[in-house]
Amino acid sequence: MKPPRFADRLLQFFCSPDHLEEVLGDLHEEFAYQVRRVGERRARWRYWWDVAGFILSFALKRKSQNNSTTITNPIMIQNYIKIAWRNLLRYRLNSTLTIAGLALGLACGLLIILHVREELSYDKGFAKADRIYRLNSENIGEKTRRWAATSPILGVEMKRQIPAIETVARFLRPYPDRVFSYAPSGGDSKQFEEKTGFYADSTAVDVFDLSFVEGDPQTALKQQDAIVLTETMARKYFGDADPLGKIIQDDLDKRPLTVTGIVRNFGFPTHLKFDYLISMCTYYKYADKGSLESRTWSGFYNYVLLNANASRPAVESKIPAFMVKFYEVNGENRKDILTTRKTLLQPITDIHLHSKLEKEMSPNSDILYVYVFSVAALFILLVASVNFINMATAQAFNRMKEVGVRKVLGARKEQLVNQFLGESFLLTLAGALLALGLFRLAIPFYNDLTAKDLRFGQLFTVSNGLMMFGLAALISLIAGLYPAWFISNFEPVTSLKGRRSPVSSVTLVRKGLIVFQFAVSVFMIFSTIVVYRQMQFFQRKKLGFDQEQVVAVKLYGQSVHEKAALIQNELRQNAAISDVALTSVLPGDRFSTDMLVPVGKADDASQMRFMWADEHLLPVLKMGLKTGGNFVPRNVSSHFAYILNEAAVKALKLQSPIGQKMVSLGDTGEVVGVVNDFHFASLHSAVEPLVIVQHPGQANYFLLKINGKNLPEVLQFTRSLLARVSPESLFSYTFLDEKLARLYDSEQRVGNVLKVFAVFAIFISCLGLFGLSAYAAQLRTKEVGIRKVLGATVSGVVILLSSDFLRLVIIATLLASPLAWWAMGRWLEGFAYAIDMEWWMFALTGFLAVFVAILTIGFQSIKAALMNPVKSLKSE
Repeated sequence: MKPPRFADRLLQFFCSPDHLEEVLGDLHEEFAYQVRRVGERRARWRYWWDVAGFILSFALKRKSQNNSTTITNPIMIQNYIKIAWRNLLRYRLNSTLTIAGLALGLACGLLIILHVREELSYDKGFAKADRIYRLNSENIGEKTRRWAATSPILGVEMKRQIPAIETVARFLRPYPDRVFSYAPSGGDSKQFEEKTGFYADSTAVDVFDLSFVEGDPQTALKQQDAIVLTETMARKYFGDADPLGKIIQDDLDKRPLTVTGIVRNFGFPTHLKFDYLISMCTYYKYADKGSLESRTWSGFYNYVLLNANASRPAVESKIPAFMVKFYEVNGENRKDILTTRKTLLQPITDIHLHSKLEKEMSPNSDILYVYVFSVAALFILLVASVNFINMATAQAFNRMKEVGVRKVLGARKEQLVNQFLGESFLLTLAGALLALGLFRLAIPFYNDLTAKDLRFGQLFTVSNGLMMFGLAALISLIAGLYPAWFISNFEPVTSLKGRRSPVSSVTLVRKGLIVFQFAVSVFMIFSTIVVYRQMQFFQRKKLGFDQEQVVAVKLYGQSVHEKAALIQNELRQNAAISDVALTSVLPGDRFSTDMLVPVGKADDASQMRFMWADEHLLPVLKMGLKTGGNFVPRNVSSHFAYILNEAAVKALKLQSPIGQKMVSLGDTGEVVGVVNDFHFASLHSAVEPLVIVQHPGQANYFLLKINGKNLPEVLQFTRSLLARVSPESLFSYTFLDEKLARLYDSEQRVGNVLKVFAVFAIFISCLGLFGLSAYAAQLRTKEVGIRKVLGATVSGVVILLSSDFLRLVIIATLLASPLAWWAMGRWLEGFAYAIDMEWWMFALTGFLAVFVAILTIGFQSIKAALMNPVKSLKSE
């Protein structure tokens, strides 16, 4: 085992030739010992550490030889620390404000940095993450759609024809959500609704490196009627008992599932969230064989693992030829295939932040919000650093005599810089320690705001430790370098005279920094106002239907579906329930898509969203009919009846839609009505063409319209009714208005976080402004005394002392407003329906900034104005 050669060459460059052989001999001997003790990898790290120590000692030794007085002198270092400590105690207000500002800035920065790092780390914990891709499909036409789910056989066929693909792993979400139960011998049965699980190929174990706590990874997902649980789900059902071999009952399909394995929960963030996996061969055992061979059904999530020596561009270059072969089986011609379809490889690490496709496994985040949070962290850290610089340069004038004495006694400029940089580091260190405490206290509140699971222990890793140390060192350097350089440039004669002028070269810098601080605060205040108004717009915008007092109850179990009409009638007997409808999906869900073809006008066919419901849907949701009528009660076996929305009529190019014959899903039906467009999806996108099909047999929900405020009683009545009619069913419900509000959770969280950090940004800015106004008042003490003796009023003195700072705040508002307008305009472009930014938003932002500044400055100004003129004139 040999140590790193590059380290030896670095040592050779710094070390004198007469000592090199001896030093290398000692280091190599120590390296050999460490290899035997801790292994080669850790020994190499220690070798680098030892070499760095030798190089540093050589550098310090040469410096001490060249300078009789050096910072490496322990007595001098001790002296510097004493002086720094005494100055911290002497100028308590300055020190407190500086440390508080730094602590707040660092705590906010740490929270956001950990948040951003977690967002960027999604799916990077998989050992083969750089080779795993998800197959996405794209339908090109008047409205291009991209799908996260693809054909059941797409990945399998692609592997056969493209050798660069090593393995394929598929997932399929059970529909609807499952209801599982477990009945231990001699114990009470446990029943749960499970929303997070998949059917999975056995190859998923290898592709995604599933870590088994119990069970055989090679066979766990190869057996029929087998289920693999996460540790969390296993504890929920079995407690501390051994789950392997136990039977979980699928209450919806009446199938027993044998537990064949327990896997660890992923220790890193991933889009692939599941509580259970059912073997794919179980699905194949019961599923319709035709659907399993479908090349157009977008139902499966296909992941491919490329060979180690394969490249993404090389595989993508072969996809067009593969697609032609794949879809020609359906009778499609080459030209149509290549112009209307695409199959894409999406890196698994891009899914969380760069993917909002049809049928995503779960809602993803957006890279835009990573940028927003990163900019917020940068702004707050810069505001804290600027606060430090302002306070340090203002305080520097109080130490002019000290600097003059030091220079007369022979202190060099670099020594003064080192001293004041050292003081800067001490202040930053104090701020960092306080920031850790604030961080610990803030984590629960931050997790509530962002729906994250950040933990205090996450800070104490090697990478985070280096990040924290680097952040503190960088802030210390940025914040301390200019004040140190500025102080060290004092002329000895001027310094000893103690001349302090409010007008100096540093004044412009300080004013510029104040403008920067408040410009950041204004930007964040304006952004918060815009986000808040957009959220209000979402909540208040009329969606085209009534969402209030509507409860959606899931239909779980075969008996519930069979007795749906009976349950409906019994629910209507309750005086608190005005009506009950049956529907396949809820507004806010992902509606399925299919083709609707006008009879005799096949060229006008259009792909649109589908919803299956009964004749009570329109009355329950109070949808407005534009023309035609509602569904009428009919025999379930009769042909379909359709109600279209206005967008669908437009897409189908229908002049007289009522009575028009349509074909969908192999059946022919008649259009009986047209409803006004309503927002059945989020306001991020425009209203799409929708067809409502009268087919209550496809329903998955009861929609209950509630009268009055008897919700608890209605829910209990419904629970009891379902338990009586279908004892094996599970009662699960949601409020429609709450479901729709959750569509904007990510924007709401961003707005809440911006609101909090805007408050912190302006608070940190005000800390600096408070300290600077105190210093300015102190600097003009005699001037104030003379003005009062000559008859100046308290209000006149307050205006005199405040006007300079208020001008800077107004300038900051004017400078920040155009940038804020541009940035928030870009953000609003992401919504199909967005607010207009109005003049009063800018006016309110400016008013808030000026008002807060007046409160901050006013205290010191009034205090100075009320001081006894006699004391003012005696002050030094």
